[in-house]
Amino acid sequence: MAVEIKTETIEYHGRSTMLVSVKNGEAAIGICSAGYNGLGGANAINKIFFIGNDPIVNIVCPARGNNQSDKMLAVAPGFVGYDQKINAVINGCFDKLNGGEALTTGMRDIFNMLQDGVYAVYLSDYYPTDGNSSFFWGAYNILHDVHGTAEHGRVVGQRTFKPCFLIPSQPLDYYAPKTKVNTDDLVKRRKIQGIVYHLSGFHSVVLKGHHGAVCCVDNEVPFTCAVIEKICEPYTKKFVPPQPAAAPVPDIDPDNPEAAPSEEAAAAPPPVSVPIAVPEGITGFRCASLKLPLDVFPKDMLRMLIEERAEYKPRQFDILIAKLNTVRKKALSNNVLPFSVLEKTDTLPDCDMVESAYAIDGLSDEQLDHLLAGDVECNGEIIISPNFYSSIVTACNYLQFTDMKRFVDFSIAILDNPELSATHEYVAHRALSQISNKKLGAFFAGVVSSRDAKYEKIMTVAQTFMERSKNR
Repeated sequence: MAVEIKTETIEYHGRSTMLVSVKNGEAAIGICSAGYNGLGGANAINKIFFIGNDPIVNIVCPARGNNQSDKMLAVAPGFVGYDQKINAVINGCFDKLNGGEALTTGMRDIFNMLQDGVYAVYLSDYYPTDGNSSFFWGAYNILHDVHGTAEHGRVVGQRTFKPCFLIPSQPLDYYAPKTKVNTDDLVKRRKIQGIVYHLSGFHSVVLKGHHGAVCCVDNEVPFTCAVIEKICEPYTKKFVPPQPAAAPVPDIDPDNPEAAPSEEAAAAPPPVSVPIAVPEGITGFRCASLKLPLDVFPKDMLRMLIEERAEYKPRQFDILIAKLNTVRKKALSNNVLPFSVLEKTDTLPDCDMVESAYAIDGLSDEQLDHLLAGDVECNGEIIISPNFYSSIVTACNYLQFTDMKRFVDFSIAILDNPELSATHEYVAHRALSQISNKKLGAFFAGVVSSRDAKYEKIMTVAQTFMERSKNR
C-alpha cells in the first residue's frame, strides 16, 4: 500500500504548529521495544532507535519504563553506519530545506520513512552536547544514565519544553577534518544546520548535521534544526469547579450587638465544600514541546492517534535484534575533535540550567533577596521549593541560563556568606564555566589571596578558576 502523508498547520493559543500524519509508512526510522533483556536490571525495558535494518541507539528504561526516570543510553555496540540509500534521502531533504523549500515539502521523503503516527515538525535551536557538558559526538560509547532523558523529569514535571540536546547517529570514526574545513564556511550561510528526530526528554538523534554541529560550535553559530517529534501521549487536565457562593452574613444591629440573628438567617445552611473533580477520559495528546486538546486536531489525525498503536515492531525487527548484540571490531582512527570545540562545549548550557528555565516562570530581585536571607518564602508564597538547598540550586541554574549579570551577582552574594556554606561548593562549580567574567575573576582572586576560613569549601575551585583564566 502506498504511503499516505497529510500535513496540517493549526493555530492554538496564538501559535502555529505543523502536524504531519503518516499512514502505511516504511518504518525505516523510529523506536521499538526489545522487551526485558537484563540490561539495567530485571525491571528495565530495552528499546531501540533504528534506521533501516540497523539499531542506532540502545535505550534502557528503568522501573518498567517509568516516564519520570532518566534512561540509560549508548550507541549500539554493533553499529558501523546505516544504509547509504537512506543516507542519500536524508541528505537530499537537507539540501531542499537549505534551498528554500518549506518543511512540508522539503522533508516529505523523510516522512515516508517514518513509523505510522502523527508528528509535530518545527525549527528549533539545539546545543551540540549530551546535556552534561560533553560534546555529543562520542559521548555515548558506553551505556550510562543520561540526565534529562526522562519524559517528565522531577524539575519540569508535566510542563512542555523544547528538546535541545543531541545523540549521534554516526560513529565518531566518521568525523573527518577535511569535511570540517569544507563545512566551516557553509554553516555561516545555511538557514538550517541539521535534521533531528526526538528520542526522549531533552534529547534528539541527529539524522543529518554531525560535521555541521562541530563547525557551529567552533564558529559560534546557532545549530538550528528541523525537528521531528512524535505525538502519542494522552494527557488529562484537572478541572476545578467553581465554589458555591458563601451564605450571606446576617446583619448585626450596632445598637444591640448581642441581639440574636433572625430565624431565617440562623437557619441558612453553611456552604458545602466541593472536592476537586477530574473529568473522565482525556483532554488531548501531547509531545515534549506542546499539548493540544482533542478539538484542535483534524478529525483524521485524531482518529489515527486514538486507533493506532504508539509503538510497534517494524518488519525488520528480527534483524535489529540480531544486530543489537553484535559487538563490532575496534575501529582505529587518528581523527579527533578539535580542542577548540571541546573547550567551547564547557560554556554551553547544560541540562540543569535548561530544566530550571522551564520550571520557573520568573524570579524577582525581592525573591532573590529572600533566598539570600535563607528564606524559601516571599510574601507568603513558596519561591521555588520548600527545600532551601534545592531552591538555591534551581535559582542559580535559572539565572545562569537567562541572565548572566544577575547570576554573577547572586553567586558572589552566596559565596561571600558563610551562613550559606552548604551551597558554596555547588554554586562555585557553576561559576567555574564563566572564566571570562571579570567580576567573578576579581572575586576568586580575592578568595585565593585572603585565605579566609569562610572560603574553605571553594578554595580549590577558586584556584582552578584563576589557573584557567591565566591560561586562557
